[in-house]
Amino acid sequence: MARMLAAMGLLYLIIMGSSFASLGVVLPHMIAALHMDYTQAGSGFTVLALAAGLLSMLPAPLIRRLGGRGAMAAGIAALILSYVVLALCRGVAGYFAGALLLGAGFALAGAVPALHLLGAWVESRRALIFGAYLACGGLGGAIWPSVVEGAIKVFGDWRGYWWFMAALASLVGAITLATIREQPDEDRTADEAEGWTLREALRTPQFFIVGCGIAATYFVSSTINAFTMTYLHLHGVGLGIGVFTFSVQSAGHAAFPLLMGGLAARVGVRALLVFGLVIQAIGMVVLAYGWSVPALVMFAIGVGGGYGTLMVATTLAIETYYGRAHFARIFGSNQLFCVISVVGPALTGWVADATGRFDTSFLGCAALLLAAAGAAATLRPPAKASPLRAAPAGLPEQAPWA
Repeated sequence: MARMLAAMGLLYLIIMGSSFASLGVVLPHMIAALHMDYTQAGSGFTVLALAAGLLSMLPAPLIRRLGGRGAMAAGIAALILSYVVLALCRGVAGYFAGALLLGAGFALAGAVPALHLLGAWVESRRALIFGAYLACGGLGGAIWPSVVEGAIKVFGDWRGYWWFMAALASLVGAITLATIREQPDEDRTADEAEGWTLREALRTPQFFIVGCGIAATYFVSSTINAFTMTYLHLHGVGLGIGVFTFSVQSAGHAAFPLLMGGLAARVGVRALLVFGLVIQAIGMVVLAYGWSVPALVMFAIGVGGGYGTLMVATTLAIETYYGRAHFARIFGSNQLFCVISVVGPALTGWVADATGRFDTSFLGCAALLLAAAGAAATLRPPAKASPLRAAPAGLPEQAPWA
């Protein structure tokens, strides 16, 4: 079990690091060579986000048809192919194709199948195991920009970096596939007889409330990744402080999933959801009004830590409310709400063009997060006459929200 967690965590670190966290770092090296304008370069992120969100439902049917190892293999293949396409691309079309495949690999080899496989074997401290896995993704976001710059220096150019990523993903992917252990069919069948189906989950308001938390978090994350550095520059904040702010934010991404996974058994998923959304809102308000180093640290901890908390909270909420039997299908479907992230940068840019200000959009983000927190505060376990109403192992039998 420990080897499977370590291998999957390392793969998730690579996936998170090489996609949203660092594509923007390698992109300036690619723009001139591929003769792209900034609109085309930014559109690659839209392609990546849409692919990652829309394909999040695909792991569940692949797991049913091919098993967990087969589904992960498909995702790893898409990931490796994306790096090869990006290394070989000669124009915008190739860049978009690479971004599309990278989003597919993100969806097919990332959190949905990995948490399904890990959850099938963990009977105790499941929240902590999930938190440890998700923390690996945050760690990837924290360290990978430096990996990109180091690889470009070592290999000479940005194409060398993508070839390096293809080789690294091949190695780690092979190790991951070798460590996977799947739940016996008879155990899975017994679980399915008692669990919630996706159709049943879609009829409950809890599914959409959890989705609203995901939507608000991804909306804010995409917005600040796109415009925080520009905003700080407009207020005279130096590049070094801006980079430091993002480092603190990434550290929050990494640390809070592990910390909150350990606390989940005591406070319950509803408290985690509300806390994660509220501290993000506080961070956005601080950013709108303050540019000193202490204010920026508070912003970074609030947004970074809140993001990490939401990742754990939404995962545990889906499993706690709907059980493990159809976890991959329900969790993957819930991840579709992250598609809203593509709207954030475009809307914020439009507001900035119209008003000359970013603080208005940042306060709007805070209001969106607080609205989602208010909805999350009303959460109760959905009503269904099933033994799965009991909390999964690792969470309290009498949940704090009950």
